[in-house]
Amino acid sequence: MIQENSMLKTMTLFVAAAAAIAGSAMAQEPVIAQQAEEAKPMKTLTIGDKAPPINEITWIKGKGIDAFKPGDSYVVECWATWCGPCIQGIPHLTKLQKQYKDKIKIMGIAIWEQGNDIQAKVTKFVEDQGDQMDYTVGMEKNNSIARNWMTPAGQNGIPCAYLVDKTGHIAWIGHPGSIDPVLESYTAGTWDVDLFAVEFRKQQEEAKFMDQLGNQLQQAMAQNDPDKAIELLDSAIAKKPDMMQLKYSKFMIMLSTDDHARKAYETGEQLLVDSWDNAQMLNSLSWSILTDPPIKYRDLDFALKAAERANNLTDGQDPSVLDTLARAWFDKGDFKRAIEVQEKAVSLAPEGQMKDELKQTLEKYVAAQPKVG
Repeated sequence: MIQENSMLKTMTLFVAAAAAIAGSAMAQEPVIAQQAEEAKPMKTLTIGDKAPPINEITWIKGKGIDAFKPGDSYVVECWATWCGPCIQGIPHLTKLQKQYKDKIKIMGIAIWEQGNDIQAKVTKFVEDQGDQMDYTVGMEKNNSIARNWMTPAGQNGIPCAYLVDKTGHIAWIGHPGSIDPVLESYTAGTWDVDLFAVEFRKQQEEAKFMDQLGNQLQQAMAQNDPDKAIELLDSAIAKKPDMMQLKYSKFMIMLSTDDHARKAYETGEQLLVDSWDNAQMLNSLSWSILTDPPIKYRDLDFALKAAERANNLTDGQDPSVLDTLARAWFDKGDFKRAIEVQEKAVSLAPEGQMKDELKQTLEKYVAAQPKVG
């Protein structure tokens, strides 16, 4: 199954990874004014700002809008048909729409789509999802959402969600997987926009720091100089010791080079300790070790330890984590346990692409069992 390598691949995609992790949306103006404003991109977009235009959208499912209505609240989620993490998050958004059906309108808007006849492709994708994708869905025209929402807010990874409050202002920006406590607080009337604005500014500063670092790392890796990349990361870790993605990135680079692969697990052990209560990080660690092609040495015991802890943290109810745990058992040669865990992952997964991929993996595990007799 295709999972999100949440620190995403290795260092050549460092900038995208940083954006994915950071994540961890005024009085209403007439639509005509919004249309005029849409012609040029906003310079910046942050918490408390008036939400950008929403009028240049092709709506595919549900009742679309062309402006935010005063008194109503919205979640605008940016996604794409090619984005694995976006697809995995579809059932979560459906659940939220049912939970907050009378309070918040959830809208998934496809961005950054490529190829010919994009509308037909997105439409077919949405139709194939059926009731699993049970909220309003559209797709941007003329790069309008990417240009007016994503870029001004410093967001360069999807999925990305924006909470638009009853006055048409941005109340939150982040990964939709982290939105549950936000919506709970918002609908209870206790959401502190000012406090989150401070946190978001901190996130943007960190994103800028990582952008600069990412450029330097890409240069080092393009020159096939992993020692330089590790040196850059050591310096960054000294400045930002609490940013686990930096340690993760160092670990991944070390694992991808012959000279550092085995020693990498010394760094990995500390990363394991630091992320012991972070199921997403642990799952990413394990999945990367098990599946990333560049890795030179795979410590299956390490991968299993991380996967088991992630599974405990998610109470054995996350199909993606179970998928990782099953892969760890399979690679260690315990086919019986791999099949048992994968069967549970299949049973918990929602209908759709995710379940289909999990079933395919299960069939592979079953077929790989040693023949008896």
